[in-house]
Amino acid sequence: MIEVTMLLKDLLKVTGCIRISGSKNTDITDISFDSRKTKPGHLFIAIDGVDDDGHKYIGNAVSNGAVAIVVTKDFEYYADKYPDVSVIATDDARIFLAKASAYYFNYPANALNLIGITGTKGKSTISYMIKNIFDKARMACAVIGTVGAVYKDKETAISQTTPSAYELNDIFSKLNEESVNNCVMEVSSIALKQNRVYGLRYKIGMYTNLTQAHITDREHPDFSDYYNSKKRIFSASDVMIVNYDDLHVRKATEEYKSSEGYNKDRQRIYTIGIEETADITADNILYRNDGSSFIYRGLGMELEIGLDMPGRFNIYNSLFAVTACLLNDIDVKYIKQGLSDVVVKGRCEKVDTGKDFTVMIDYAHTPDSLEKLLIAVRETRTSGRIICLFGCGGDRDKSMRPMMGKIAGKNADFSIITSDNSRTEKPDDIISMIEEGIKETDGEYICITDRTEAISYALRNAKKDDLIILAGKGHETYMDIMGKKTHYDEREIIQKVLKGDI
Repeated sequence: MIEVTMLLKDLLKVTGCIRISGSKNTDITDISFDSRKTKPGHLFIAIDGVDDDGHKYIGNAVSNGAVAIVVTKDFEYYADKYPDVSVIATDDARIFLAKASAYYFNYPANALNLIGITGTKGKSTISYMIKNIFDKARMACAVIGTVGAVYKDKETAISQTTPSAYELNDIFSKLNEESVNNCVMEVSSIALKQNRVYGLRYKIGMYTNLTQAHITDREHPDFSDYYNSKKRIFSASDVMIVNYDDLHVRKATEEYKSSEGYNKDRQRIYTIGIEETADITADNILYRNDGSSFIYRGLGMELEIGLDMPGRFNIYNSLFAVTACLLNDIDVKYIKQGLSDVVVKGRCEKVDTGKDFTVMIDYAHTPDSLEKLLIAVRETRTSGRIICLFGCGGDRDKSMRPMMGKIAGKNADFSIITSDNSRTEKPDDIISMIEEGIKETDGEYICITDRTEAISYALRNAKKDDLIILAGKGHETYMDIMGKKTHYDEREIIQKVLKGDI
């Protein structure tokens, strides 16, 4: 963590404000928006969020030593209550946080080759494909996303897929210090909506796809809000790569190209498509042994690509990764090497069991992702059964539960319905809703509420050449049951079962 002291008046030249009470000559030692982390000399920014309102904790922040506070309401009240503290009024606390954080860390993103990826699916896989290719070319590269902040064999947990503007700038600053010049980051729709990435400029932006997801009271109230949030990445990118086979992405692309913000002489948009005519495409696609190969055609190049990952969706992911790397002038040999042995935690991740069957861990936790995964592995299997172990998250879209059951029943040879982050709901209630869907099919299944027991059942009943898919958890290393999070890593569970410890 760098140590910086700045004058409030200098910071306000960058952020602006509506009004201020108290001194502008106050020394600011750091920025916080969680009163529990506030220390003497801090500027505390009160954010009125989805789950809580930071204004409720201003008193705690002041008690912990905050010398200045930023508010979006009740300015006079706080100015009168805390006369010894500088009180600043702004109309958007998150934009204020983004501007202040960039200034505090001395604009570290400006020194990075920043690649941003948005879309419902594919962000993590593409990120690690690109990182693996950059690593092969000995070009230090970081990934910020679902798994955490990863660079130089370091893995740091982060608060969200796309964390706060402060956390992002802190990470960018550390990358500058360690001479990591390239960074691929997942850009979530909620991060775009909440201005967590405000002010960032992507050398390359990507838009992979858009499916029904994240439509909740906490995230997006409706699909229109979700769609419009994703579109924001266009105006933040120097170059865009878009999936033209996705109807929503294609619509968003055409809308942006007809908007006042688009300048075709300054911003290039490359289209990817297998079904539709596009700038970049894949030919001669072959699936075999849970892997795939294809010919990449685009940017004046024709490349033979081999991938140890199944499915058409990973062909699309590869097209994005190859295109981004070619635009970064990376040698073709490193691109081929990087894709041939890429491993993405929790994404079609094969676990070494030493047995004559295969175990794969994947994050598929929505109807669309589960269906694509099951269809993908079906295309490559020549023997053995597909056994799908899955559940559905609690406090999320309940309509997805019977859909998931129906998809598993249609596409797996045997399904094991179990728990998956039930949160504040009862696991058995969720399982019953999933069961409604699978009963509409001829698929064989069993319900085992305890996920560890379910995994044990799958492994002990596996036959030669079977493929066991543990869907839903992916990279996660916790289980959230009835609001209580406990450590839970499926890789560890698998090994314990195989060793007879469970």
